Amino acid sequence: MRRLLIADVHANLPAFEAVLQDAGAVDEVVFLGDIVDYGPHPAQCVDLLQSLGARAVVGNHDLQVLAVSPRPDALGEPVNWLQWTFRQLTEAQLAHIAGLPAELVIAADGGEMSVIHRPPGAPYLHPDMPDVVLARHCRATSGSFVLFAHSHRAIDRSVYGRRFVCVPAVGQPRDGDPRAGYALDTDGELTFHRVAYDVERVVADVRAIGLDPVFTARWVKFVRTGFDSEWSQSYL
Repeated sequence: MRRLLIADVHANLPAFEAVLQDAGAVDEVVFLGDIVDYGPHPAQCVDLLQSLGARAVVGNHDLQVLAVSPRPDALGEPVNWLQWTFRQLTEAQLAHIAGLPAELVIAADGGEMSVIHRPPGAPYLHPDMPDVVLARHCRATSGSFVLFAHSHRAIDRSVYGRRFVCVPAVGQPRDGDPRAGYALDTDGELTFHRVAYDVERVVADVRAIGLDPVFTARWVKFVRTGFDSEWSQSYL
């Protein structure tokens, strides 16, 4: 069994496509949430995810887009990215996102893994967190093997008899490496991977949306470098 694990696409189509090409043929795709928001290609990314037949859970940004109400008739200046994202999606695409569960249980090598977007109430987790801190943040999760996302970093830690794996972000890495991230589970062996993609295409498409210029400049620097002083905090 060769399983592709992806998360946090955040409407970044070039990164999503680069990951799929780099990963090659797989038996199954598992998606850990946040297909939309904070990226310029929400509709295309939802369609691509659907075409993969992925087993998927919903992310917090997906839920924020679903919560936009009422549907904005017009966008002001500067554009609100959440409202803009909502307007790009069809009713069918929104219904697909709304139908995603918050948790899955998937057969893993020799057992099962709980698949969620993020541990309830936890901040952005970090690979260098002390064991006791990581365990405390994950105490509300169940299972001996927890697979999650949301932190935009690669984590693979065994703590107090439980294994916690965080899949790195496809569309918005925050660890200083701007390449798209993903993981492969090959017959129970988990490996993390990074692949370069056309960042400048994404930059051009974001600039065309009409967001606040100061925010846009910050976001462009972030996506080019994989780092932002606030968004990349370690929360140790």
